[in-house]
Amino acid sequence: MPHILLFLHITFFITAITISYGPLLLLRLAYRTGEVANIRGLALVHSRLGPVTFVMYMLGGIFGGLTALAFGFDLLAPWLVIAYVAFVIAVLTGVTENRIWPLRLAEAVKRTPDGPLTAEIRDLFMNRRTLSVLAIDIAWVPVMIFDMVIKPFS
Repeated sequence: MPHILLFLHITFFITAITISYGPLLLLRLAYRTGEVANIRGLALVHSRLGPVTFVMYMLGGIFGGLTALAFGFDLLAPWLVIAYVAFVIAVLTGVTENRIWPLRLAEAVKRTPDGPLTAEIRDLFMNRRTLSVLAIDIAWVPVMIFDMVIKPFS
């Protein structure tokens, strides 16, 4: 049973990461074309993925907790405490910054005719806050994988 829980933990997180970062990568590539039409469909789809992504991350976290219990891990082991903190920070970022950005982008491309990118759309992709959150958010994935595999301080 512990291995099934571990499988579900990993599967839900891989699904959540794919749903989170796949459309974002495609949006960044579409942005590079400089055309609103290339962004519009992706932005509309990405803006609707928030609730699904949230559920996948929550299920990953729940199955992670169940896995730790099933394997008999010390729930206060340093690597698990790191995982808890990183997970909470990632969830907070997800339900705030990462939820708002796709909604703003979808609204901007809905009201913008086909053609070159407007200043508003360019700013949504390139403002300092967006790029900072993106960098931190992307760094989260290898940090979490490192923590789960290496189990530092344990």
